[in-house]
Amino acid sequence: MDLILAAVPIFILLIFVELAVSQYKKAGVYRLNDAVASMSTGMISQTMGFATRFVSFLGYTALWTILPHGELTMSPLIWVVAFVLYDFCYYWNHRAQHSINVLWGIHVVHHQSEEYNLTTALRQPFNGFIIGSVFYLPMLFIGFPPEVIVTVGSLNLIYQYWVHTRLIGTLGWMEQVFVTPMNHRVHHAINDPYIDRNFGGVFILWDRLLGTYQAELAEEPCAYGVRKALHSWNPFFANAQVHWQLLKDSWHAERWWDKVRVWFMPTGWRPADVTERYPLPRCLPDTQQKYNPPIPGALKVAVLAIHVFLVLVMVSFQLMVPVDNFTQALVHFIPLGAGLWLNGRLLEGRPDAVLHSSLFWGVCALLPWWYDAWLMPPVLSTVGFLVASGVILISARQQAAEQSDVVSSNPESP
Repeated sequence: MDLILAAVPIFILLIFVELAVSQYKKAGVYRLNDAVASMSTGMISQTMGFATRFVSFLGYTALWTILPHGELTMSPLIWVVAFVLYDFCYYWNHRAQHSINVLWGIHVVHHQSEEYNLTTALRQPFNGFIIGSVFYLPMLFIGFPPEVIVTVGSLNLIYQYWVHTRLIGTLGWMEQVFVTPMNHRVHHAINDPYIDRNFGGVFILWDRLLGTYQAELAEEPCAYGVRKALHSWNPFFANAQVHWQLLKDSWHAERWWDKVRVWFMPTGWRPADVTERYPLPRCLPDTQQKYNPPIPGALKVAVLAIHVFLVLVMVSFQLMVPVDNFTQALVHFIPLGAGLWLNGRLLEGRPDAVLHSSLFWGVCALLPWWYDAWLMPPVLSTVGFLVASGVILISARQQAAEQSDVVSSNPESP
């Protein structure tokens, strides 16, 4: 049983609860563009990541059969030990991903949002499982079977969901033992006192013991995001942001040694000659301007409607595509990925995005007649939804043309 997939309805319900509370308190926790972008990266993570998780599990299973390891008799106590030990390994995995350029290029996706809400928890990279799996190998050698590691890992990830909120204050004694919304807000902040702090997944004890703990300070309100702002709602660009920059830095570096080591140096390190010739803007709390390109109201309705549909497609994808059938998974992922990419361009207010999206959805409306591309019967309802979306997009394009302030000033994606 996929525990993460089973938890999706609860995740969505809690998002609506947080949104309602935010509206009631006028807290301004949500922005449509940011929330859709965060969920889109999570959808790519779930649809592409299910293959990488399968590869990781196969690797664990192969090692389990060929390498010497301990033999543990599973009992409730051993399950608790596995859960705690997994979180300790997670601490080091998480800390490493904040410490090395190439690993930060994977994990940065989770930190790019300039808001902090439950959709931020869903903002995950698609390729984190393969690298992260290395840090849990000690559990395998001790004698924990692969299925136990996968299960406690899923529970660990599910726990982390609820701490991504600004609407819960301090929680007394829990702050001393567990990761809570307060101390995880610190982890996501770009303020100097908060950088590279609070790496635990479930237990904050590791940070307290190993010198990486930082409490939230009343005089230092958290500002969220990353020091090099993404400025894009494109989920694929989000996954490529840091690695693309590392590739450019490696190309521009004059010394061969710098071309190689830039990938493995501490996070943020760049060759001196590259920094001088190609300086990068830095986003700091007192100068932060949140990325928020204006788009017409009708276009927001279209984006939201299409996003809801794509969520249903993703769930159907995970329920119906065999985890070991990579060809089928890829074929079904292509239209889903294209839909998410185009939705991101709509949110960015790209001048050509409405036309391209209308053409794309028009073609997709015909697909179910000859190929069950969306895995969602009945066909007529799918076609009807897509045609309706196309109409909304066309009307939004007309509205956008009448508004001279809707212009594209966004940097080109790689």
